[in-house]
Amino acid sequence: MDSPIASVVISTRNRPQALEHCLDALAEQTLPPGAFEVIVVDDGSESALSLDPARWTAKFYLKLIRQENTGPAGARNRGVGEARGEFIVFTDDDCLPTPTWLEKLVAALKVNPDAMVGGSTFNGLKSDLYAETSQLIVKLVYEHFNRDPSNAYFFASNNMAMRRDSFIEVGGFDLSFSVASEDREFCDRWRMRGRSLVWERDALIEHRHAQTLADFCRLHFRYGRGAFYYQAERKARKSGGMTHDLGFHRELPRLVRSHLSSSASGSVPRVLANLFLWQCVNAAGFFWAGGCRLFSR
Repeated sequence: MDSPIASVVISTRNRPQALEHCLDALAEQTLPPGAFEVIVVDDGSESALSLDPARWTAKFYLKLIRQENTGPAGARNRGVGEARGEFIVFTDDDCLPTPTWLEKLVAALKVNPDAMVGGSTFNGLKSDLYAETSQLIVKLVYEHFNRDPSNAYFFASNNMAMRRDSFIEVGGFDLSFSVASEDREFCDRWRMRGRSLVWERDALIEHRHAQTLADFCRLHFRYGRGAFYYQAERKARKSGGMTHDLGFHRELPRLVRSHLSSSASGSVPRVLANLFLWQCVNAAGFFWAGGCRLFSR
């Protein structure tokens, strides 16, 4: 079997229907049949995942791996270990890559072979205001930290790609980041090696992560916990401090105003309320993690 040029790695757990939709979207990619493979890692689903590879075989080879739950970092590393492609591309089971997504990432990597390339994400659940707010937060983060697309700072793990040998050389995702922020930590370690991050804005995926109020709070509390561990790790290895992050929060009012000026006026108060809630639960998660570390000593 000829080796594909790219391997798409997807970590999944307890979302079989969403995963099938993701695989269907990958079958619509503009790369020719056989140019890429898909590695799905079932990270300890309560009911073992079952897929019929024949459903997608006309477009790509599908490999399903089952393992005990380790978290997304461990599942992604396992997927890379099974991959055959020159390039590794990550996405999530609740994402629908647009048809040219993979083609654009691969093209950018061929031009920038030593870089990590990241794409852009948009919310596919426009009537879900919590999902819409979560996506707005990602958009604000990218606008602030990746203002120079050729020298970006951070990519989310649902839309990033790099050479397989580079991923292995940098050490893969850190398994100790089982809560969140494993992508932030990996990007930081990547930059420490003198490697660049390149933002390919037009490599688009649609994110379909439905959220209730409770889901929204749990998600951003978890991100706050992950942020604490990320900052602690950066401090320990002297790769930076919180100055850059604090700059984002200082600039946040301006960023929010620029985006909400084009929003429907009726949704603006609710989005602002959700953004305030995000800041509160994110900070609560950060300080909760700090307190846990302090009292565990």
